Parts: sequence; structure tokens; C-alpha cells
Amino acid sequence: MVKMQVNTAEKRFHISKDFYGLFFEDINRSGDGCLYPELIRNRAFEDSIPPDRVKMLRGNYAFETPCGWRDQFNNGEGLKKWLDNVELTDIPGWYGCGAEMRLSDKECLNENRLCALEVVYCSHGYIYNVGYKGISIKRSRTYIFYMFAKTAGVLDIKISLASSKAETYVSKTIKIDSDVYKRYEVVLTADRDDRDAVIKLEALSNGRIYIGFTSLMPQDTYKDHGMNPLIMDMLKKTHSRFLRFPGGCIVEGFTKETSMRFSNTIGPVWERPSQPLMWHYRSTNGLGFHEYLQMCEDLDLEAMYVVNCGITCQGRKPEFFEGNELDEMLDETMAALEYAMGVSDSYWGQKRKKAGHPEPFLIKYVEIGNENIGSEYEKRYEIFYKAIKEKYPDIILVSNTHTEEKELPTEIVDEHLYSTAEAFMTAGEKYRYYDRGGPKIFVGEYAVTSGQNVGNLKSALAEAMYLMELERNQDIVKMSAYAPLIQNIYYTSWMPDLIVYDGSEAFGIPSYHMLSMMAEYRGEIIVESQVEGRQDTPHYKGLFGLILYKNNIKVKNIQVNGRQEIISHEILGGLYMSTPGCWVSKSEYTNEFEGHPNMGYIPPNTTFVTCGENESEEGTFSVDIYMDNPETRIDICVWCHSCEMVFSRDETKPFLSQWNAVYTDRCVWRIEDSTGSFACVNRFNDTEFGIKKQLPIKYGEYNRFTVETVDGKIKCFVNGEFVQEAALDPYPVISTLASVDQEYLYLKVLNYSDDDETIEIILDCNVDSKYMEILLHDKDEKAKNSFEYPEKIIPVRRERTGAGSYFCYNSLKNSLSILKLRRTL
Repeated sequence: MVKMQVNTAEKRFHISKDFYGLFFEDINRSGDGCLYPELIRNRAFEDSIPPDRVKMLRGNYAFETPCGWRDQFNNGEGLKKWLDNVELTDIPGWYGCGAEMRLSDKECLNENRLCALEVVYCSHGYIYNVGYKGISIKRSRTYIFYMFAKTAGVLDIKISLASSKAETYVSKTIKIDSDVYKRYEVVLTADRDDRDAVIKLEALSNGRIYIGFTSLMPQDTYKDHGMNPLIMDMLKKTHSRFLRFPGGCIVEGFTKETSMRFSNTIGPVWERPSQPLMWHYRSTNGLGFHEYLQMCEDLDLEAMYVVNCGITCQGRKPEFFEGNELDEMLDETMAALEYAMGVSDSYWGQKRKKAGHPEPFLIKYVEIGNENIGSEYEKRYEIFYKAIKEKYPDIILVSNTHTEEKELPTEIVDEHLYSTAEAFMTAGEKYRYYDRGGPKIFVGEYAVTSGQNVGNLKSALAEAMYLMELERNQDIVKMSAYAPLIQNIYYTSWMPDLIVYDGSEAFGIPSYHMLSMMAEYRGEIIVESQVEGRQDTPHYKGLFGLILYKNNIKVKNIQVNGRQEIISHEILGGLYMSTPGCWVSKSEYTNEFEGHPNMGYIPPNTTFVTCGENESEEGTFSVDIYMDNPETRIDICVWCHSCEMVFSRDETKPFLSQWNAVYTDRCVWRIEDSTGSFACVNRFNDTEFGIKKQLPIKYGEYNRFTVETVDGKIKCFVNGEFVQEAALDPYPVISTLASVDQEYLYLKVLNYSDDDETIEIILDCNVDSKYMEILLHDKDEKAKNSFEYPEKIIPVRRERTGAGSYFCYNSLKNSLSILKLRRTL
């Protein structure tokens, strides 16, 4: 039995009101066609235009920036994997029948547009747009279509919502009658449901027109402010307190031209320049600065604005703004703040008023940069910090790194964590030891992204354990936000995401529901609580493996569980027979991201192989390796597991397939300079554990290295001699947290085990016998939500009886429970 004692009289600290928040970045096409419900894809016809200053590779397959970062392009369609069931067209999203289309850079609508669409029609010829893998329309719902067009004469154009088989649902005709651009608009009400409709523009006679911009939006948007009501309602239900926007890596961009600039994201949408995003597509910036601020107001969220401080993405071969260019980026930041908070007769305040919001918005937080590091960042951080503080002293500023260590003023530091569920179970404990006199902490991005539990119930519970530890340390950890927020399933470049959308319907993954529970039931004060129960160690499962950090290292006698084994996966390079029974390492691998701490960096000429076919928790691995000298570095790997790959910082590399170095999670016994050490490695983290120790290695000859894995421990042998061992960090099977407000006591109870547990709860106060239980649970720890079963894992609320100053609660396996108990005198 587990014992939980709660002392409500011992109040630790008030909760941080802004602890739970949202982070939005336009990734997975989560802006246009999703949160921002524009239904026409490539509405400005610019998707196929490459970014400035890039070199095209293999035709239109990919491009390379001046600094050497590469990405897929595919004529503006994005990633090749997005092209399944897509009929290729010169102008992405647009097709014609009895009409010829081409782009014209001579007839642009305005100076910010890169081109217009020239259409030469035969009588009753038409062009049509397929949207984001189909336009989803609903019976009786009204849609507003408009376009800016011109023609030398007069041409009647019939605008229709139609099926992909050309069956017309609703249509209206407009007369194009001007040789200068005019806006033409129709209102269309669908007479049936269709998830795969098109918008069709048919000419009733021969003619030529130029179209400068198009749009198709549902008339019904959230509070009439242009956002998708379905998604906004889901965001509201998270009970979040702030929104971090607009990113993320898109703030940095991959070139100077693609860095986020506030001034490009305000004003009429047809006058906003489009922007190539590093997530493989171009945005027309319809979801811009004003829209984000309006979202915050509509959802009652504090605004956290992330600004570019003069650095492009440091994980993608950066460019640095200097001199006048850097001044311009600072000016962009100051202009954005004036737009948001300036009086209505100020220069930028007038533009906000013209956009329909005379009264100022409020920006509570500004984050200077995104995931920026090093001396280049520190120099720019200081410049931006001083300028913003001088004019807006009440804004709370967020740093990307621990700039206080460089004696720079630092209020909040943004720390990110992407890792395995196993790592999350103990990752929050580090905050117990942070200096309480130092800056506050914002965990601005986190999610279980690696390992064997991604996007399922088990990962949600691991994240909950992490968050409960953060809540225990709210005196220093003030804010947190899961990342990313939304996934359009047809354009996935990162997963998991809290909300999954298919253009028509959406569901929340288990983590969405876990977070909604955690944020809703928080109380006002954290009180002292203790739990006594058993601990467990992470249960990794995988293959054995070997990493050799230079060429021509000799290897022989590879055995798994006493049996001679073959190489099962050549992840980098390989082992090649030099003499009978003897193999040598050979690799031509080079790493594009040397020097960045979060790239899963492996030195050039590294060989990485796995051995055996069956993944397991326990086993024995042995290998003979010829050690030239103490500088010979090797990793003996255990629990190698290949994760699903949806993201790479270079999408053009051919080696990025299943079983690659970045996406292979592993624990390693690391041997270098006669020293053995241990680490858990995944694509974003390399975390050491255990104790380093000198090893009795014989140089100039073969040494036999053996590792045994059992009960979460790694035992290590050199030449038959036991030399060291390490255990994975244990975690509590039951984790609890208590908080109170004036009326209620809230108990959060997390059961991460495979067994139900009876919890003996001892309170120092009286409570009503009746209480509310909010439960997130499934017998299957791997359970996920889906479009077929969107509510398989959702919170269940039910009234229970039997509470008191002493009572027992049955905690189900694989569950998060919140008990809401009314306190009595």
C-alpha cells in the first residue's frame, strides 16, 4: 500500500498563474488551412517561386542557402512525402481544363506580390483549386470568396463550389469589367457536405484575365475574428494562461530574407508579403501579428511575443545581422510593441486602429530570440534587452540561455526538453537544486518525441510526472508550454502535436487531455505533501550496438547472449572483413551540424552498427576490439531503438531513413582515454548518468568488452574482469501533488505502473465524504486517440464518496487522477 500525507497548514508557495500556456508555430501547415481557415492553397500563386538567394538543386527538388543549409522544395509543394495522391501541376494547388495558366511578374496586384496568375480561357473553360488535400465544406455553411482581377474587356466568371468529379453544389457569376485590379466577391452557401470539394472559376466565353489574389473563407469564424472555431474551442478547453507566438524556428528563418519581420504580417492580407518557412512551405501571413494579439484577447491569454534578435536559425547554418541590418531588426521589434500597446494616434497605433482595434492590446512577455546560443546571441540579447526595458519597463523579458552567467540582466530563461518518456520521469528533479536567487524558468517547449512511447497514454503520463515536479518547484519554474500545437495530417513535418486536424475534424492526443486536466485543477497554493511507495527504473527495450569513432578500428567475435551475431543495421558506415574473422570500420560520413549542441552531433568518419534482430530489455553483448591507444573512442550501445522519423534539419540527405544516427535512441557505455562513462542519447539530448571510472585496457592488442543489462542496470567487463556498473535513474511509481484554494483541496495522483495501487490518504483537515474524481486512464499504456476513435483517451468525471481525513483511494494502472475535495471545518 502507498501512503500519502497532506499537510494543508504548511503552505509552500502560491501557484504561478501563468504556469500552463500554449506555444504556436506555423509547422505542419497549422496556420493557413487550419487555425487560420483559408481554404485555397497557394492563394497568391507564389508557392513555386524559390526563396531569394538560394541555389536550386536537382531541378526543383531542393534548394541550398548561401550558408549551405538544404531543404526540399519540389516546385513549392514541400516534402516529397506530401505528394502522395497529388497530381503535379506547374502552379501548386491550381489546375485547368480548357484554360491555360501561367505566372506573370509584370501584372502584380501590388508591390508586395511576386506575381499574378494569367489565365487564357476558352468558352466554358475553367480553373480550380483543390485546397489542402481537398476543400471541406458543410451543408448550410456559408463561404466568402473574393479575388482581385482585371481584364482588357468584359468577361463573366462563374464561381462554384464543386465536387472533385465536377458536380456543382452552388455557384454565382461575377462580371470582370475593369482593366485595373478590382475586388470581386461572392457569398456561397453549400447545399451538402463534402470533405474533398474544389473551388472552380469558369469563364462563360473566351477571354484573358489576370488574378492578383484569391481567398475562400468560412463566414463563421471564432468571435468573427477570422480564426477556425473548431480549433479555437479546443484551445479554450486547455485552460491555458498565455500564448507564445509566432514561433519557434520560423521567427529566425533560414536566411535573412526569411527571418520574421513584424511589418510583413499586418495590414490587408493581400498586401502582406508571403514568406517561405523552414517547415517546407510558403505562408501568405494571413495569420499575422494582429491576429495573434486578437487570439490572446479572445481566449483571455497573456501574450508572449518572440522576436528575431538578428540571427537566423543556428541549427540551419546561420547568418548574423550586423550594423544597419541589426538596427532594422531592433526597429521591427520596437514597432511591433508600439503597434500592440501604443496610443491610437501614434504612428503604429493608427495602423492598429485602422485594423479594427482602437484600444491597445497588452504584451506581458517578450522573448528575445528563439533557441539562440553563444556569444553572438549574448551580444544581441543585451542590445535588445536594454532597448525594450528602457521604453517598456513592465514587459517581462525572456532569454534563450542562462545569460545571467555572463552577468547580463536575466529575468526568465527558456529551457526546452524533447526526449523519451523514460527521461521525462526524472527530468524535472533538477529544478530542486536551482539557485532560488537566480532567474525564473520557462519550459517553453517540451514533449516526448523519442523512444517507444510517442503520442500515446504512456507518454502523456510521463509528461504529467515531469509537470508535477515542475509544479512542486513553481517558486522558480513559472511557465511551461507543450510543443508543437497543431498537426495537419497531410503535411506532417513534426510529431507528436497536441491537436491533430484533417481539414474537417480534429482530436486531441492523450497529452492534450492530460494538460487540460492539469491546468484546470490547480488551486491557489501548493501545500506540503509526501508519498511513501515503491520505485522502479525505466524499462528500455532495444538492440545492442557499436559506435566506432574513426576508420580502420579492428573488431572480431561479436556475440549477443553467447551466440555469434551478424550486423543487423548499418546506421553509419559499416564493418568490412579485412582478414578471416576480422572486421574493420569504414565510414565516409560527414556531419553538417558540427558545433551545435542539439543536433545529435556525431564526428565524421564514424561507424555505427547494431547487432541482433530481436529487441529486448535484458541480455549480454560481447566484442573484441583492437585498441591502438587511449585516444581510440568507442561506444558499446544497449537498448538501441529506431524512432519514427518525421523531421530532419536537412531533408535532402539520402541517409535519413529508418535506423539513422539521429533517430536511434540508445544508452551507451562510452570508452575514451582509458575511462568508462555512461549516457542516454537521443536526437536532442546526451545525458550522462552513473560514475566515471578508469579501465584496465591493454593498448596495442585486442580487448574483450562485455556488457550485461538486467533490471535497468548495465554491468561492464573488460577482458573478463568486472570493471563498473550503472543504474538508470529510478522514478516513483506513484507521484502526487496537493494544492488548495479557499474552498477545495486538489490531489493529483499519477500511477505510472502496470498495477493498480491502493493509496492510503491522510489529511490534516476534514473534507466532505462526496468528492469529484477526474480520471485519465486506459488498460493499454500504448493507447492513442485517432479520427476513428477520437475519444478513446479522455478525462472521465464522476462523483465518488468515502473521503475523509483518512480514506483509501484505488489508483488504476496507467492513470492520472485529480481528486477535488471540499474542505470543511
